[in-house]
Amino acid sequence: MVYRLYKDLYGLRKAPRAWNIRLDKILKDLGFTRCSQEQPVYKLHRSNTILIVGVYVDDLIVIGSNEDQVTRFIGKMQQVFDMSDLGMLTYYLGVELRQSEKGIEISQAGYANGILQTAGMWDCNPTKWSMDEKFSLSKNEEGTPVNATNYRQLIGRLRYLTYTRPDLAYSFGVASRYMSNPKAI
Repeated sequence: MVYRLYKDLYGLRKAPRAWNIRLDKILKDLGFTRCSQEQPVYKLHRSNTILIVGVYVDDLIVIGSNEDQVTRFIGKMQQVFDMSDLGMLTYYLGVELRQSEKGIEISQAGYANGILQTAGMWDCNPTKWSMDEKFSLSKNEEGTPVNATNYRQLIGRLRYLTYTRPDLAYSFGVASRYMSNPKAI
């Protein structure tokens, strides 16, 4: 037997695209403009206040200079969509956020710990510098081949870590030069 799929898990087959089109129209009707550099970001400028909405799949992150304006916007969106307010943002895409009167602190400590555990380096000693400036790597043709997919995934995860740790970018850049045929020393 052959069955034809008329609906996916979320309803209609093209529901995510239809939701994005509808959300785009509603935000533009409310006076928002889409950011030209980041398509899922919308901005609203009114007198001395600004409201920014970030869209990620079916989540909205709302940032504003006026708390009342943010509350009114959330109320308008709840009238149009069946949605709930999850409160202050604390964790997003591997980045932990702590908000206080002094400002916003971002961290990827949990994400970094996950990388260490995956790489089997949880018990390694910490160091002040990620790489000695005079250290050089070269291709080791006689070394034992390692799983290239795992190595590439690890380098990708490490590169994502540079959002909160730009001081590690050089080290990860050097390590990423050997992704084509990685070998153990």
